[in-house]
Amino acid sequence: MTDLFDTSQVRDEPAHWDALSERIAAHAAGATKGGGMGWLAQSPAGWLATSLLLAAALAFMLLPARPAAEGDLKAEWSRVLAPGDAVGKAIGLQDDPPAIGALLLGSQGRGSR
Repeated sequence: MTDLFDTSQVRDEPAHWDALSERIAAHAAGATKGGGMGWLAQSPAGWLATSLLLAAALAFMLLPARPAAEGDLKAEWSRVLAPGDAVGKAIGLQDDPPAIGALLLGSQGRGSR
């Protein structure tokens, strides 16, 4: 169990940590100069592509949406949220409560209300 927490192999010299911090700083400075999305902001083609995407998004937002009737929306949500079994559908999709015979006998008892 003592081998698990053994730190004798860890280098703890100031020169090691200074070299590590210099490598990290050099990598971070190199990443901000040429990497990332910086090329997009500096090129005219990037600005053109961004402008076209913004114009397309604005045009899409301004398109009129088909207004849904309140009854259609309620019926659609009822169908979506109805249970999968026959009894659950009989209870959930009807406006009035189903007959006991319809629940117990399925389709045989529907005509005997």
